[in-house]
Amino acid sequence: MIEDLIAEKARYIDSVIDQYLPAEEGLARNVICAMNYSIHAGGKRLRPMLMMESCEMFGGCVEGIINPFMAAIEMIHTYSLCHDDLPAMDNDMYRRGKLSTFAKFGEAMGILAGDGLLNYAFETAMGSFDILEQDGLDEIGSLELSYRIMKALRILADKAGIFGMIGGQVVDIETEDKPAGEVTMDTIMYIHEHKTAAMIESSMMIGATLAGAAREQIETLEEVGSDVGLAFQIMDDILDITGDEDVLGKPTGSDEKNNKVTYVSMKGIDKAREDVNRLSQNAVMRLQNLPGSNSKSGVFLKDLIEYLITRSS
Repeated sequence: MIEDLIAEKARYIDSVIDQYLPAEEGLARNVICAMNYSIHAGGKRLRPMLMMESCEMFGGCVEGIINPFMAAIEMIHTYSLCHDDLPAMDNDMYRRGKLSTFAKFGEAMGILAGDGLLNYAFETAMGSFDILEQDGLDEIGSLELSYRIMKALRILADKAGIFGMIGGQVVDIETEDKPAGEVTMDTIMYIHEHKTAAMIESSMMIGATLAGAAREQIETLEEVGSDVGLAFQIMDDILDITGDEDVLGKPTGSDEKNNKVTYVSMKGIDKAREDVNRLSQNAVMRLQNLPGSNSKSGVFLKDLIEYLITRSS
């Protein structure tokens, strides 16, 4: 079953991430504990999973090169959740069934844990350059690998920054408490494209980049990631209304509590579900036009995309 395969891959990704977490020692131990607590709170590991499978679909990477990026993108995703839960933002006391980071460690440490994860993500990703010292890489191979790593770092930074995820978060906050008539569908789509889809795009693009995919293939994966990200976020909006708190591991009704105009509140649940299906089908069609789409990883990506639209958490 797809759920079992996802769980198996998530366990492997957890083992990779654990290799890169900082030791809980020294005078800064408290913030490191908060960082590691946030990562160990669980989650789908969707972004590193998409990265890993995209890389494999294009023939795989030089051994070990993708691991620091898999850890890094989960650190960036987790930092964003630490900050999302803060009183100044969504003010959520629970995340994935556990106390949110600020609720357990205090507001100041919740902020600093997010800051720490963001910075440490790039320290971790830069560790990919260590593979250049691997035996068997000639000068040309090292130059090519360096180029791929630099392109991957650029994607990671761009998609996480003010023109990516942070930009989406800014607009999301600024639409709170605005009446429905002042929030357009274009604004909602901007939020979803940047706050959620950008990092999913990043995951798939980095995986393909490290595997040596061509520019047009990476651009197609960016489009796939956009469709997947939009569908994923719309489904989140639906679950915020219809989901079970025990299954979700966080309170439902957050959007209504924070007076947010959402895709669902503007279009209704039935239309939102229809659009989730449409976007997911678009993503699968784009994916199937790429080389490697019939490989084991290509088939898994298709199944994963289809699974995400039927999830309950």
